Order: sequence, then C-alpha cells, then structure tokens
Amino acid sequence: MLKRNNHIPYAGYSLSQAGIIWLSVLFFLSCSACSGGGQVTSSHTLAEEAYDDSIDTACSYFYFLWGKSAEAEKKYDEALEAYEKALVCDEKADYVNKKLVLLLVSMGKKERAILQLEQMIEADPSDQQNRSLLGNVLNSMGRTAESRKVYEDLLAMTPDDPHTLMMLGALYAREQKYMEARKIFEKLVQVDENSYAGYSYLAKLYREMNYFEKAAAAYEKALAINWSPMLAYEAADFYESRKNFQGALSIYLRFLQEDEANSKLRGRVSRLYLELGMPDEALAQLEKLKEYTTDTAPIDMAIGRVLLDEKRYLQAITLFEKMLEQEETEDVIRSMLALTYYEAGNKAKAKDILKQVPASSSSYENSVMMLVQIFIEENNVQRAIEFLENVIEDEETRRPSFYFFLADLSRKEGDSSEGRIFYERATRDFPDNHEVWFEYGLFLDRMGELDQAMDVMEQVLRIKHDDAYALNYIGYTWADRGVNLDKALEYVSRAIELKPKDGFVRDSLGWVYFQMKEYERAVSELEHAVSLQPDDPTINEHLGDAYEKIGNLEQAVLFYEKALQLYRDEIKQANVKPKIKALLERDHQ
Repeated sequence: MLKRNNHIPYAGYSLSQAGIIWLSVLFFLSCSACSGGGQVTSSHTLAEEAYDDSIDTACSYFYFLWGKSAEAEKKYDEALEAYEKALVCDEKADYVNKKLVLLLVSMGKKERAILQLEQMIEADPSDQQNRSLLGNVLNSMGRTAESRKVYEDLLAMTPDDPHTLMMLGALYAREQKYMEARKIFEKLVQVDENSYAGYSYLAKLYREMNYFEKAAAAYEKALAINWSPMLAYEAADFYESRKNFQGALSIYLRFLQEDEANSKLRGRVSRLYLELGMPDEALAQLEKLKEYTTDTAPIDMAIGRVLLDEKRYLQAITLFEKMLEQEETEDVIRSMLALTYYEAGNKAKAKDILKQVPASSSSYENSVMMLVQIFIEENNVQRAIEFLENVIEDEETRRPSFYFFLADLSRKEGDSSEGRIFYERATRDFPDNHEVWFEYGLFLDRMGELDQAMDVMEQVLRIKHDDAYALNYIGYTWADRGVNLDKALEYVSRAIELKPKDGFVRDSLGWVYFQMKEYERAVSELEHAVSLQPDDPTINEHLGDAYEKIGNLEQAVLFYEKALQLYRDEIKQANVKPKIKALLERDHQ
C-alpha cells in the first residue's frame, strides 16, 4: 500500500456524479497498487512501517468530499454513509467527526449525535468546542438539566468565556433560576462590557425580578451598544408600564423618524403626549397622521376624543357634527356627539341624540347606558328602571348589561329579591352566555349566598370550561374554606395558565399554598401578586400572613400595616389591627 498525497486537487469543488465515479476508480486502483514492478508487496514493507496503517488520510478526505457534495445536494443518507466511510479510513479525523455530528442533528438523529459527541469528548476532554456543541444539542432536545451540567463543566474550565457564560445564563433563566442567571449575566458584562446579549438578558431578568431601576439601566446600556428595534420596542413597553412616558416617547420618536407613515407609532406618540399633559402636541401628531391615509374618520374620532377630554366642547361638537355627514360612521359619531353635549351640560340635547341611535348600531348599548345615567343624575331612578325594563322586553334591543344594571339599581333601592329576578331572567334569555352566569354568581356572592354562587360558577364552567375567573372563584373559595385543596390547586393553576399576569388570580394560588401549609411557595406567589396589584389590601394582608408563618415578622408587620391603610371597610381594618399588635408584642419579647 502506498501512502498518498493529502493535497487533493479537487478540494473546494462540487464533484459531479461522473467525476466521483472516476475518482473512485483511480482511488481503488491506487489502493491496490504494488510497491514496485507490479509485484504484490509483502506484509512487512518499508512503506507500511513508516506510518499507522489504520489511518488513510487520502481515503478519509475523499469520502469527506463525497459526503459534502451529497449533503449540498440534500442527499443526506448518502452523505451520512460517506462520512462514516471517511471515519473508517481515519477515525481520528476531527473535521469529519464534527461534520458528521452536524449532519446527524440536521437529520433529526440527535441521540446518535450525542453518542458521537460523547465519544469525541472522551477521546479529547480538552476540546471545548465539542462540549459546547453537546450542550447545544441537549438544549435543543429540551434536556435542559443535562445541557446546563455541560455548560457548568465548561465554565469551570474557562471561567471567563463569554459564550459559555451567555449559554449557561440563558439556561438558568429558562429554568426560572433567576438569581443564578443574574449572577452569570452580571459576570458576563464584567468580562465583556460591550456584551449586547448580556445587557439585554439582564434587562429581562431585572424586570422579572422587579428590580425596575436596574432593568431601565440595562435596557439603556444594551440599546447604546446595539439599537435593536425588537429590544427598543420591549424597552418602550417597559417604560410605559413604569409610567416613564418620556422614556417611551423618546424611543417611539426615533422610530417615527425612520417611518413617518406608521399610523400605529404615531398613535402611540399621540397617546404619550396626552399622558405627559401635552394635548396640543398630541393633536398635532394626529393631524399629521391624516396626511398618510385616505380614511381619516378614525383619526378625526381620536381628535374629537382628545378635544372632549380637554373640555374643548365647542371644537368637539363642530367636529362631530361635520362627521355626521359620513354615513358609515353616523351611529358612532352620534353617541360621541351626545356625550359631548352631556359633558357640556346640555342634557336635553344629549337625550334627544341618544334616542336616535338604532339597536343595530355598535354604540347602541353605550347609548342606552348613557341615557339611563342621565335619568339617574336627574334623580329620576324610577324612570331609568322603567326605560330599561321596556328595552329588555324586545329581543332585538335587550343586552345582558341592561339586566345587570337593573339588578344593581333594584339592590340600591333596597329590593334585593327584585335584583335576583333580573339575573334569573337574564339566564333564561341568554342561557348559553357564560358571562351572564358569571355575573349572577358574583351577585349571589355579594348577597352572601356562597353555596348558590358556587353552583352558578360551576354552570359557567359547563358552558365554558376554560373560563379563568370562574376557575379562580371556585378554587379560591375552596381554599378560603380550607376544603378540596388539591382540587383548588388544580383549578387555580389552570386559571394562572390563562391569566398569568392577573394579580388576583396569582393571589389565589398563593392562598391555596398557604392553606396547604406550603408557606415558602405561598410567599413567592403572594410577592408576585403584590407586584401585580400593589394597592389591593387583601393581597397585602395575605402576604403578611405568609411572612408571619415563615418567621419574617418585620415583613409581616410591614404588609399588615399597608393592608390597614388600604382597607376602607372598618370590619376588615379591625381584623388586621390585632395581627399587627400581636407581632409587635412578640418582637419585643
């Protein structure tokens, strides 16, 4: 066997099928060549002693090229076979091994890719690229814990490697191990102060952990490094959620410079100017927007609303009356015009206009409710009730909200039984409307008829099995009574999946854990609930209860005192005061 030259002249070119066949013939002829004079060599020639006969680099490279060509033509099975043959010729060919792994991943043969990588790592434990690739493959398969272990080992080998830090931090974040993720990303930005990925991840983490000032600083740093539109929109949304309207406005104005005709952007800018108390600037943005569209009616409507909010009634009335000429928006405009006259103090004119809105209009319901409100403000509650009773007689004009309003008016007039009659009538007229049944359940709850309310909420779930608020109501009620706790956890967990950002639903989950005596988990969920609904007294009291159970008396007192400040009900205030007193006495013992 002769040792062949490794420098193949065909490298880098795509081989045709005929070329591959011709090369195969030449290759195998060379493999059977004699060492001299056409005589077959003995088993111990000088040439064979000069190198390891288990390694044939020319053979390996030939099949490697074959595999690359087949892979380029998407003939993956043929490519796989070629790479495997290349490794038969030279099992230590690292470039072939890596290419084989990538091909296996592309073919969805990830388990085989993992085995191949593990063998490669065993052969060369110092090869960090193979370890990183193994971590990526495991991660792509959802085997997060195994992937994390790979990157933890890598980090031990190279503590300051930016790629390893980024990947490990991302894995911690995915597992919601926020403290660990935070430490990793904070180290990443120390190692690389221009790491866009590091700062963008930190911004998301700080936001999730309620470190809002740190989140704002991280967003600013990331955007200074790389103005990414996606991250910029995310930052603007964050600023808005924190009432930093100026920060959000500066981002949107930058986008608007690049896309002047973007109606959604200009609408946001207009709204932010209003939030900042700059109505003239908001109106100027809306007027500018009319230059980029032929459908100006929605914009004029927005302008009219601004004028109404700013109490510029004469301007608003002039605009809405002009818009009435546009027949397609007539009913909506009529309602807005009536509201403007009403706000301006001309209730008679408002009533005349509201009565002209037909039942087929999308603004009909609001028009009726506005008309009823005018009757009530004129101290004519009986006229309001009679008007609504007349409206619900006709199938074409009745709406669920009219029944709810009638029941509420009756209850305020001291006739709760009449209120129940209206709700029961609503369930008959709208038997498949889950919202009607839910409102009936809340009415019964307010009346103190909890068992009946629970039955009605179960009916809601029979109509709509994924009604988050019915699930939450039932689950919380069970938890508050200390019964059916496993079922309560199931119901509230389903509600959380549907409404993950609802503080009241999150409070229910915390309260279920509290009743199950899982106090640490209760604290975690209730802290989250308070961050979503900071001014709800019940949630603050629940968090105080949970802190007391884990022995954090200082925090318990803090949240009890906040609940006491927020409660308006004297009975509920009276329930909190002894808790504060008892903890303060314990603290001084």
